[in-house]
Amino acid sequence: GFKHPEMAPRPDDQLSSTTIINRPPQQIQQFPYAYQTNFMMPPAAHAVQPFSPTNIISSPSVATFNHPDMPLSSPAFNGKTPNSFGDVLESAPSNSFNNRMPSAADDSKNEEKIFPGNKENDPSATSIAELTNRVEQIVNSAESREAASRESSRAYGENNGSVTLEVVHGGPLTSTELSQISLFCNSAGDGNGSGVRSSSEIVNKSSTMIDLKNKNMVGNWAKLDGDLLASLTPMLQEHVVSAVAVDLVGEGRDVISKYMEASSHLIENGGPAISIHQWMMQVARYSGPNSAPLGSLGGAKVEPGAGYRRLQILCSGLQSAYILFSIMASPGIDRRAVEDDTIEACVNLIKNHIQKHIIPSLSNTGHLGVASSTSSSKPPQDQDDEYLHPEMMSPMSKKTPMPRRSTPNRNDVAKSLKAVYGPILSTIGLFGTILESAETFIITNEMDDRLLFTVCAASLSSLTIDSSTAVRADTASLASLVQVSAMNLAVAIFRRYPRHRSIITEDLFPLMLKLPTSKRSLRTYLVRKSHGSTEMTNIKHSPYANTSGHEYIQPITALLLLSIQTCVTMPFQSDEDITEEGNADGGAEGSGSDSNQFDGEENKNSKANDTSGLDACAAVCNQFTSQMLQRCSRKGEEGGASEFRPILHNLIDDLLFVRQLPEYPSAEMILFYLSQRLGHDLLRASSMSKSSAQQMEATYLATAMDALGKITSAVASGLLLNRESRFQLPESMSPGQFDPKEEVNRCFCGRGNLDTFMLDCDRCHSWYHGSCVGITKDTVPEVWLCDDCILQTVILEQAKVFARGNGNSRPLTTSDHNHVLRQLLLSHLSKKSHTFLSPQAERAREFWIATWVKELTLSKNISNDVGTFDLRLVRSHVIAQWPYSRLQEHRNSLSKYLSTDGYQRIMTCLVASTELSQNFPRLLGVLLRLVGDGMASIRKLSLKAILQVVNVDPALMAQPSVRKEVSRCFHDEAISVREAAVSLVGDYVLQTPNLATAFHATLLERILDRGVSVRKRIVKIFRDILLTNPAYAGRATACHAMLQRAADRKEDDGVRDLIHETFHILWFNSKAFTMGTSTLELLELSNSTPGRKASQDGTKAELYCLEASKQMVEVVKVSGSPEILTSLVKGLLFGFNEGDKDKKVAERKRRQEDARNQCSSLVSSVIELLLAFEENREQNEDDGKELVALLSTLSVFSEAYPELLVPHIDTLVPYLKGDNSAKKYEPSIVSTVSIVVSHVSSHFSRAELNRLMAGELSTDLVNIAYKFPDRAVSAAVEALCALTNHPEASQGSIQEKKLLKLSIQFYSYLLKTKDTCADLMKAKKSVRDNVRRALSALGSVCRFYECDDAIDRQNLDFNNFGIISDVSKLEFAKNSLSNACFAIFMEYLQKEDEATKVLALRAMNGIFISRPRVVLAAEQMGIIS
Repeated sequence: GFKHPEMAPRPDDQLSSTTIINRPPQQIQQFPYAYQTNFMMPPAAHAVQPFSPTNIISSPSVATFNHPDMPLSSPAFNGKTPNSFGDVLESAPSNSFNNRMPSAADDSKNEEKIFPGNKENDPSATSIAELTNRVEQIVNSAESREAASRESSRAYGENNGSVTLEVVHGGPLTSTELSQISLFCNSAGDGNGSGVRSSSEIVNKSSTMIDLKNKNMVGNWAKLDGDLLASLTPMLQEHVVSAVAVDLVGEGRDVISKYMEASSHLIENGGPAISIHQWMMQVARYSGPNSAPLGSLGGAKVEPGAGYRRLQILCSGLQSAYILFSIMASPGIDRRAVEDDTIEACVNLIKNHIQKHIIPSLSNTGHLGVASSTSSSKPPQDQDDEYLHPEMMSPMSKKTPMPRRSTPNRNDVAKSLKAVYGPILSTIGLFGTILESAETFIITNEMDDRLLFTVCAASLSSLTIDSSTAVRADTASLASLVQVSAMNLAVAIFRRYPRHRSIITEDLFPLMLKLPTSKRSLRTYLVRKSHGSTEMTNIKHSPYANTSGHEYIQPITALLLLSIQTCVTMPFQSDEDITEEGNADGGAEGSGSDSNQFDGEENKNSKANDTSGLDACAAVCNQFTSQMLQRCSRKGEEGGASEFRPILHNLIDDLLFVRQLPEYPSAEMILFYLSQRLGHDLLRASSMSKSSAQQMEATYLATAMDALGKITSAVASGLLLNRESRFQLPESMSPGQFDPKEEVNRCFCGRGNLDTFMLDCDRCHSWYHGSCVGITKDTVPEVWLCDDCILQTVILEQAKVFARGNGNSRPLTTSDHNHVLRQLLLSHLSKKSHTFLSPQAERAREFWIATWVKELTLSKNISNDVGTFDLRLVRSHVIAQWPYSRLQEHRNSLSKYLSTDGYQRIMTCLVASTELSQNFPRLLGVLLRLVGDGMASIRKLSLKAILQVVNVDPALMAQPSVRKEVSRCFHDEAISVREAAVSLVGDYVLQTPNLATAFHATLLERILDRGVSVRKRIVKIFRDILLTNPAYAGRATACHAMLQRAADRKEDDGVRDLIHETFHILWFNSKAFTMGTSTLELLELSNSTPGRKASQDGTKAELYCLEASKQMVEVVKVSGSPEILTSLVKGLLFGFNEGDKDKKVAERKRRQEDARNQCSSLVSSVIELLLAFEENREQNEDDGKELVALLSTLSVFSEAYPELLVPHIDTLVPYLKGDNSAKKYEPSIVSTVSIVVSHVSSHFSRAELNRLMAGELSTDLVNIAYKFPDRAVSAAVEALCALTNHPEASQGSIQEKKLLKLSIQFYSYLLKTKDTCADLMKAKKSVRDNVRRALSALGSVCRFYECDDAIDRQNLDFNNFGIISDVSKLEFAKNSLSNACFAIFMEYLQKEDEATKVLALRAMNGIFISRPRVVLAAEQMGIIS
């Protein structure tokens, strides 16, 4: 049968010689490696079977330990990381293996054994005498057992096989007795004794791990007899001292090592090797040649169950430490109970348990004490299996030799140590109560400095925990519990002992170097829980959040914030008190102020700190910031400078995040001091000479500039947010008549009118979602007001109380509004502090009061007339709220509370009025001043810092001082500075496209910059602008400038490739419309296109393609020629001849394929633009330029991809008639269309060719040759030749006949005119024009007409070239016309005027191109020399 394991032996117990203890079936399943036989336990061993330690008992009778490969049960935290041990109590299941205390029923059963006379078994007895009686019985029972043990030792000698309580429990008391005393500790704190009561004590009461049903006990340790306590405390101290010597992780590591080293062989001195699980078993015994009662071997042998007994000693010591702290912290306790040795033992236990047990268990680092092994062999048998004595082995197992391992493998040790980690982690709940009781003891008692530093260092070391999920899944939650309690203890020391604040602050820096750096373990301190999607997110620099949306910061940041906030003291009643009282608390704190930093204004600020009670806080901030930046500024790797710089970066991120949270107002003070010192260091580096400036670490300059830019940008963000989300507050004391115009949805979530429960404000009749304001259908109040209406009514009410003089017409300023907002925030923190028992909220409330008083002091010094409120009356009102009693009164008088969003907006308003925010112009001025520094590196860094600020608030670029400095940097001598300036302006124009034109010329100028990086940045900026805003006003000039750079042969290949890629993305990428332009914007752009109406039929891709085609047309219009665009399009379609690398072959092929697919849509879009232009044409001369641009864009595609123009040829042919109402641009129009026809003609089918020839196409081309200048004539003749050379054209076709007739007429005119005048410049203009037209036409005919029998097979004799006077003999065959034209060209080459000579040579060039052998003949004739 089962006996309660912690039962002490009683006279009436009738125990047999052996007691058979059977494990329950579920436990056998849980321990597959356990003995499968009954255990024979001698009566003595059973008699002293100890009570299972607190928090590791799953039932009163059986203790179960989980297998390391099986998940350990843990408290269900419901997805949240608890910040107090009360959360563990609240969420832990009743049958949980971990964190379970003995139930009241268990205790009552145990109590019957100890106090047989007490039949009612009421542990909550109200009589001090009864409490004294119980404690006396426990002390007497312990003394009796100790006496009996000594008597037994004298009678039977030392080796009688019995086990004393000291071996099992580490002291004279049993676990049951310790548990009973622990129950008394809870009642001892509820007495009416005198002493200091703090908010942390309230938290301790609410989060204690003891049965709270006994909280009505009125016993008090101070009321017990001093002699009784003097007898009890040494017994408890003995348990604590024994627990200090326990090192479960180290001892378990030795057990594992011996087991692995022993392999299959027996240990040399005789005993068998046991596994770690046998060592940790509660009830275990092996039988063999060396069998002996449990515990009788002492430390000579490693026995099964020895680890469990060591765990019992540890748990008993922890319970004893908790009891001792509770006794010593009781107000009015007899000083004999508070001895230095006792305190030192408790402190050492805290230190050892954190460093030897908690940290290795949570971080999974206990195996690091084992020498690393290169062997990868497995142990001889799974260490989870039971060791079998050789006599019990099977014959097969005896024959198989086991390999021996020389050195244990660390991975195997780490895996095995999980059997030790689990029980250790189960003590965290109890350990938390020890830390909380130690906190109370430190607050109420004076401690020795040495012990203070020991416990403080031990507490701070908990921040180095890097929780490992390899141990168990909830190690992060457990680590957070330990860290929160340890931080509270350290903060209590920081508050209680001002003389040690400087030393503790110094100790933070070595600790920072040991903090975990992994993303998972970096930020684990919970600062804000998620309230759903409706919560307002105003913070740009948000830290990492977990999957549930909770937000965290680094524990070291939280410790710093709480430490500073705990230094605040009650403000003076008046400004004059500071001169009389002096600085009572700050003299010994901090490291002193930097005399080089503070001027007259800083002295005023320092005096305001003294008056308001913030002097100690300022001293700590000053010391921390100066020491932090000093370590970051060290040269090279000296003093861990490279490690401190990322720490500074993470610290600033955390501070900027919690800056918007009311619970951490000290973040603003730290940021203010950091910004002041960073600016001072940067200005000092700037003022140095170049040789001296090099002495300052360049990496630190970059870190400091980035940090200052980050802080300045956060301040700018807060100011901008305040302007955008400002409350609608009354501007005067007159209430007026409030008449809402309409009922609208003004819910701050921005979700619109959903099908959900909504509330109507009874004053302004605005509607809000119930889930957003925290009200359900069942909790709707009779009258409900929104946040704005509450503030308006409260401000008017408070104005009547605090206003100076009478009258409702007095104006209310922003300062008056802030007074009321601060009061509402104090009421919110008061409610949170005393509803949720939050000491952090209490310290934050006191800090806000001191900050309010400081602002009132500074406001009085600045002006005697600040707002309508009487500042003296407000000051008295604020200071009166410091005590809790007056605070409760004010809470009742101002009981209107806002929503979560309302308090967030209040914080936004108040943060915008803080000292740091008011210092924003100075911060920005420092950055602007550094822009003009003599060092290029500082100028570059300062521009990057300004970029951070402008990205947050682009409106700052409109300030003249900012624009002046940035514009000056565009012409800086350093390329890096110019690039930084370009990046700054580029980001600015991207965020404010409407103002991009203001910097267009400046950016366009930099595309010619000699710096490759600058030109690349300009290209990227214009690309992003055009992607986000296709209708950008400067798009044509920007694209033209980029195309010119790409066409420049001297341009860098990287820049050229980037330009090609840019235009591919802008114009030839089918996915470009997804990169930044919304459908709505495209629809608006399409509506702006003449003749086009946006319809739902047009897809987003078509709309974007239309905008791309408009851009191309504008580029052609600006450049005046399609040549550059033609080169780009042909390169994108078929590849560029230069500028691309071999490694980009695959990319080029993909780009070409994408461009070919997009060209069809582009051509259709240009045709659509052409039709729209004709529909809305106003028939003026400027229209001709637009028409030429449209046609030239089509000519680009006709040359690059001519088959795409075939379906649209009928749209273009009418323009060849030369009657387009654009006299100035007619030649360009007809020549452009002629070029299109010549390029497209080869893709005409026979039917298409015959249809066009049956029309007036050939006639129109001939007419162009007769009427227009030589450029148009050449294009028309080329088109006519292309139609004549078509493969499907028949011999003697219409176009061929007209071409021959045209050639004969021009030849005849030249023949007639050649002898009329030697200098054609003296001839009539009509003659000169006709000669020019004739030379151009005949040269084009000779160049473009193809004749199969006209190929020169051999070198030509120049005597064959002669003028044919009979024009009827002219024909295309056998080069008859070509030879005659060459001869006539030679005649005109002899003219005296150079213009005619040039025209003759140009005409000859047509023959040279078509007949290369003629060049040789011309050389022989002396034409080419």
